[in-house]
Amino acid sequence: MLDATTMRIVLATVTGIVLLLFYVGTYRRTGSRYAMWWCFALLASGTSTGLYLFNGTGLQAIANPLGNVFGVVGTGCVWFAARAVRGRAPIWPVEAFLVGVVGLAAFLDHPAHDIWAGGGFLLWGMLVNLALTVGETILLIRERRGATRSAEPDVTTSALRALLVASGGLAVLYAGRIAGYYLLGPFDPRFKEWLGSSVTTLAITVVLVIATFSVSEISHYEVTREIRLRARYDDLTGLLTRAEFLEQADAWRGRRPGAAIVMMADLDHFKALNDALGHAAGDRALLAFGTACRQAVEGRGIAGRIGGEEFAILLHGDDVTSARQVAAEISLRYAHDTPIRLGTPTVSYGVAAAAAQETLSDAIARADRALYRAKRAGRDRFEVDDASDQ
Repeated sequence: MLDATTMRIVLATVTGIVLLLFYVGTYRRTGSRYAMWWCFALLASGTSTGLYLFNGTGLQAIANPLGNVFGVVGTGCVWFAARAVRGRAPIWPVEAFLVGVVGLAAFLDHPAHDIWAGGGFLLWGMLVNLALTVGETILLIRERRGATRSAEPDVTTSALRALLVASGGLAVLYAGRIAGYYLLGPFDPRFKEWLGSSVTTLAITVVLVIATFSVSEISHYEVTREIRLRARYDDLTGLLTRAEFLEQADAWRGRRPGAAIVMMADLDHFKALNDALGHAAGDRALLAFGTACRQAVEGRGIAGRIGGEEFAILLHGDDVTSARQVAAEISLRYAHDTPIRLGTPTVSYGVAAAAAQETLSDAIARADRALYRAKRAGRDRFEVDDASDQ
């Protein structure tokens, strides 16, 4: 096998080429956060590899610990890339802790004389990031399988599985390196031959080849997934759009046969709020209601914005009393959390109990009539359709 220095030069060259391909070929074209984080990962990994080339020189005391730091940063960026595909933000405190511990351990452990200064912490930091990447990728594959409902894997699923194999294989390698580090020591000939820098550099090169295959497809999946989510959810309230609510409500009733409660809600005096304080104030009120509604309905049903300041909620069962409790919880949260108000924020509700054989549109129409009665009766009321009254 080639010596470690030669392997590192090769890896640095390959990393630079792949970085250029990812940036120009994928990130510039799609704006994908997955591709962006992979670019950062490659930049950090290439920097780490380059810094290790100063081992044995007068710069080793600085370059070697920094090489450890950038190595952990690189795997952290791969973890963030996997999170980005799922629409999740980076978890900075975890990564900052790992990087800080690895860097501090290396700088305090005589790096001028020991190329393995802080080596145990480095290996653990790399393993933690890789394990987190494996976990995120497994969740991605499950999400993709649920979305496609197909027994046959598509190209995106194959790309995700390739990423899982790559990150999982590298995690296994680092677990083996940790065991060898503590059982044999980093200077043992067996450790150098089977778990040393040359083997690791070769493994990372293979991972880069796999990443090159997968980055374009996964980046495309991330972008299209975000577009689909925007089409499903109202960007102001975070609730389902009208079309998505109606579609999910029909599917929801199909999975849960039997009666259901349809509840229509309307924000009282919303036009007056808009006229007096401006549309920005109205938007903040809508956001507050959407948050309150989502929190109160979660696990009990689904909710969507039908239009303007009007909302629809579907609850399982025919218990109007339970629906009244949900409405009260929504109103309480909304009144408490609305940042801008014109008097006390209130909501009017109209409710209809939909029989198993009744269409959703008919039940919504009855709930809407009950809502109209609530508005006429003075607002801040909970009115039940006559056919549903218990």
